[in-house]
Amino acid sequence: MVRKTDKHSVVGKRQPRLDGPLKASGRSQFSDDIRLPGMLHGKIVRSSITRGKILNVDTSLAEKLPGVKAVITYKDTDDLMIGPDQFLLCEDNVKSFGDEIAAVAAVDEDTAAEAAELIKIDYEPISPILSIEDAIAEGAPIIHDHLDDNIATDHNVCFGDADKAFAEAEYIRSDEYVINPTHSCFSEQHVVLADFSLPDKLTIWTPIQSATFIQMNMSFKFGLPLSNVRLMNLNTGGAFCGRGSDIAHHYIAAILSRKTGKPVKIRCTADEEFIVFRGGGRYQFKIKTGVMKDGTLKAVEADLLLDSGAYMGSQFIVLWFIGFTLQMLYKVDASRFSGKIVYTNNPSYMFHHGTGMVATRFVMGSQLDLIAQDLKIDPVELRLMNAVDKNYTTPSKIHYASCGLKECIQKAAKKSGWKKKYGKLKPYHGIGIGCGVIRAGGKGMLDHDTSAAVVNIEEDGTASLFTGLPDMGQGSHTAMAMIAAETLGIFPEDIRVIAGDTDLTPFDAGAISQRGTFTTGNAVKNACQDALKQIAKVAAQKFGVKPSTVVFRERKVYPKDAPEKAESFEEMAYSTLHSQEGRYIMGNGFYNPPTDRVDSTTFEGNAALAYSFGAQIAEVEVDPETGFVKLLKMTVAHDVGCAINPMAVEGQLDGQVFSGMGQALFEECVMDNGQVLNPSFLDYKLPRPFEMPATENIIVEDRDPYGPFGAKEVGQGPIQCTTQAIANAVSNAIGCPINELPITPERVLQLIRKKKIQEQDCYKIKNKER
Repeated sequence: MVRKTDKHSVVGKRQPRLDGPLKASGRSQFSDDIRLPGMLHGKIVRSSITRGKILNVDTSLAEKLPGVKAVITYKDTDDLMIGPDQFLLCEDNVKSFGDEIAAVAAVDEDTAAEAAELIKIDYEPISPILSIEDAIAEGAPIIHDHLDDNIATDHNVCFGDADKAFAEAEYIRSDEYVINPTHSCFSEQHVVLADFSLPDKLTIWTPIQSATFIQMNMSFKFGLPLSNVRLMNLNTGGAFCGRGSDIAHHYIAAILSRKTGKPVKIRCTADEEFIVFRGGGRYQFKIKTGVMKDGTLKAVEADLLLDSGAYMGSQFIVLWFIGFTLQMLYKVDASRFSGKIVYTNNPSYMFHHGTGMVATRFVMGSQLDLIAQDLKIDPVELRLMNAVDKNYTTPSKIHYASCGLKECIQKAAKKSGWKKKYGKLKPYHGIGIGCGVIRAGGKGMLDHDTSAAVVNIEEDGTASLFTGLPDMGQGSHTAMAMIAAETLGIFPEDIRVIAGDTDLTPFDAGAISQRGTFTTGNAVKNACQDALKQIAKVAAQKFGVKPSTVVFRERKVYPKDAPEKAESFEEMAYSTLHSQEGRYIMGNGFYNPPTDRVDSTTFEGNAALAYSFGAQIAEVEVDPETGFVKLLKMTVAHDVGCAINPMAVEGQLDGQVFSGMGQALFEECVMDNGQVLNPSFLDYKLPRPFEMPATENIIVEDRDPYGPFGAKEVGQGPIQCTTQAIANAVSNAIGCPINELPITPERVLQLIRKKKIQEQDCYKIKNKER
């Protein structure tokens, strides 16, 4: 029976993951599951000191070990560089603990490990530079000889007249914040399998976010045509902004494979994960905000020093994003940003979950609460009065075609009982709010933001959807199947998603910048509409109507005004193939947002079409004796445009609350002499499942005119809100500002004790005055 009451048959319905049975039964293949004939195992020899000169590398014992098939050092790499300042293997100096110096390939992993231990390296240690302050101090030693200082890059941008806006402000507040280094802790450790046994064809199996970027970089650096580098992605066990680019082990495995003529696999140990993964570095923020006494925001200014570690990758993106985001969430007349990325001899950093936005939102959200206290304005009301809304254009000319921010704030506040709780909770109980905004895709790294898709319709009415978009656990392939099914008028179980192989799938920039649902979703929809035109032509002839009046819904095809004449989608597909024309239905589609890259001089422009918004309210309890923070409840509202799959949206919201509470309360790479002291999941503190708070999710759907069925993103938007909401709740509970993440028990106790001392001093002063 064809239902005509629901607008959509598939979109908006709760759909379990199509690959759920494979994942639950252990049949899903990941990169480490692949075994090739004759495969060798590789091991990388890393620096055991933080900084120094390499005096000698002796590989003779390793080369003599039975089972060893190849040993490589710098001289085998043709001066190959994996970044603007980093050689693949070190030649005469090391700049951080764990720098790659040599590598071996052997018949098994144990032999490779033994051979790696036999390689002897003589060093002349040099005193490392381990802090931002030491790195930028006058007369500081230069880490990279080709530079004049230790500034890797900087970014200065101003939107609007900041001086004028601050001059007009009736109240200005300045604060400083620190966010310590973090790690994304993937469930799937870094691994690569490279087959370079043919001289002109390289195949790589590895978990990634973007096959495109790695394929482009490896083809360029090895001098191969792009089509001769094949990326096999399969499944990816988490990414969290950390698998977007090629890193050393990809190239080392390929060179070992080329030298031996055999496939070579390299997989990282748990300890190596904290060296290989370029997580979030130390952020040191100074922020100044000008407001009117009624709470109207006028201007915001931020200065950032960010620890790059020893090498520079694509960290500059963090500076760009922060420069924009200062003026994206609340209406201000102007914003000004100055950021520097600083070289140290710490491990190289890049991104943790949130790409710098979590840190920035924590800083802005925390200070906004302090301003609310100073002006005696409710934090929710302060945010509502300044929140951006639909059709607003920021000082940098970012335009919002949809915006559910105010609705998110209002619904989260109402659902959490904010008015009954704020300022009325018992001691050491607190409540706090956090808000966020993020774009869904957009131009930046490339001149385009293109995704392409192909859909083939079989004569049995099923469809094969080819996409280059990786699924990293977030369920994007199920979402693509739902978009395809809705467009074609069939069901998700009728769609077979084929992905993870650049030899088979069309171009896709990847699962980066929250672009999957929006950009690839639009490409999938366009491909399916192309296929429908072909079927509609045959259907129209059958029904004696115009193709534009043919309806496709719930596996039925019928004239718009005569549903009783419906035929099955399978029958129509069969008829199309077995018609006189003999058409096999293949739909092609692509999508590139019709926007321009931002101006390279002014940084103004609308690089993305869609933006999502969110608000979260955290409730906490603090133990004043131990400093331990218990997260009691999170009320989560997020504007996704259209929830393609509400079940997946809820999963994303829960997952980002979990990740956000980790960054707020637990996660920190404890450093000493350039080494991570807690390089394991046992010592690197993460939330445990039983610590996950009660969560109420509110899906706000301010449909975007450009998104597929109005959809935007739920990729990294929610986590922006979580950390600042928790920090504000803790601050509310203990009566002290939170200026450093994570909020560990030790730091909480220090704040509580500091407050007690201040209260005692005030009491003594008052007694003296009497």
